[in-house]
Amino acid sequence: MTAYRVTEAAKRDFRAVLKETKEYFGSRQREIYKRLIAKGVEMVAEAPGRGGSWDRGSILPGLRAFHLENAAGKRGAAAHTLYYGMERMPDGSPRVVILRLLHESMESRLHLARSNVREPSPTPPEPDDAPPADD
Repeated sequence: MTAYRVTEAAKRDFRAVLKETKEYFGSRQREIYKRLIAKGVEMVAEAPGRGGSWDRGSILPGLRAFHLENAAGKRGAAAHTLYYGMERMPDGSPRVVILRLLHESMESRLHLARSNVREPSPTPPEPDDAPPADD
């Protein structure tokens, strides 16, 4: 698995999504969604260019997106998308950077710009920080 880090903006997104999930759907569903977010992060770290992800380079060079319903393996099982890119670590090895977790109805270009997300380093994904924190 490729190393990864989670930005502060993404950590805030995780907390907000999990808080809202608990408020609307209860503690049990919050735990299910928390595991789903963690699985999505692990999946993109394992294979950044995996099937089900798509190039969003028109927003930021090197940006990719992965809808969590792909992690669930079931259409309609999730309503959020992970936005991520790649960077080089000091030793030169690649690392996935989880930039944001946004609801599918949100305008990603706007929210990525408002969060002052820096452009990931130009490391293309190969073809083929931690899971969400408790609030």
